[in-house]
Amino acid sequence: MIAAMKLPILLALVLPVTLLAEGGLPSVPYLYVEGKAEIEKPADIVTLRFDLVARNADQAKANQEVQTKANKIFALLKERKVGDDDVIAADLKSEPQYAKEEESSRRQGKIIGYVVTRTFAVKVRDVTLFARLVDELLSTPGTEFSGIEPGLAKEKEIRDEIFEKAVANAREQADKTLKKMDMKIDSIFGISPASFAQIRTRMFGSDYSEATTERVIVTGSYIPAGGGNTAPSEYRIAPVSVSQSIHVIYLISPSK
Repeated sequence: MIAAMKLPILLALVLPVTLLAEGGLPSVPYLYVEGKAEIEKPADIVTLRFDLVARNADQAKANQEVQTKANKIFALLKERKVGDDDVIAADLKSEPQYAKEEESSRRQGKIIGYVVTRTFAVKVRDVTLFARLVDELLSTPGTEFSGIEPGLAKEKEIRDEIFEKAVANAREQADKTLKKMDMKIDSIFGISPASFAQIRTRMFGSDYSEATTERVIVTGSYIPAGGGNTAPSEYRIAPVSVSQSIHVIYLISPSK
């Protein structure tokens, strides 16, 4: 889309003021391009998310029970060569349990006990071993799983790679478009992983309330496939897809 587009942009500080029109848009012809790239790689890390839950009429005893379970889990993870830095277990929650009242009553029932929960996130770097570890964790009474997430060990390197591919894709699209119009790229006016519309609303205080745009989107899934007691359960982990969008405004001029 050529200069008629009304898109706010991230200004390059080195640009002279004469290049800026009202609203921060270029006052010279420009081309807006969104470059995209995607890489798919086999997962080489699996994050296990689960809770340890204990219930007891006495809150202190419920807490003691869940801490005893946690110590057993820590020992198991150490035995399975999971590093301390790959285990997050900082959260603790205690909630009262109430007796049920008649449906016609709006009062809460009396407290009959407490539920104490510790949340774990465990990163397993050997994907060939995690299925047996899941079975071992579930053999501990009170273990409630919430997810198995695939990931990548060299995420930073892959982010850098996919970012460069998205920038190259934007330039390729721009060159193809301008060639048909006998125009060329003079310079880059603005470049950002976030769309320029989002940038403007952040800069000028609009009703923008969305979370900060992530530079990279990483997705994946797993498919549990049953299993028995004598062999580890089977899990089929999907490849991890890493995608990137980059928004670029090029200043342009006639080729001749």
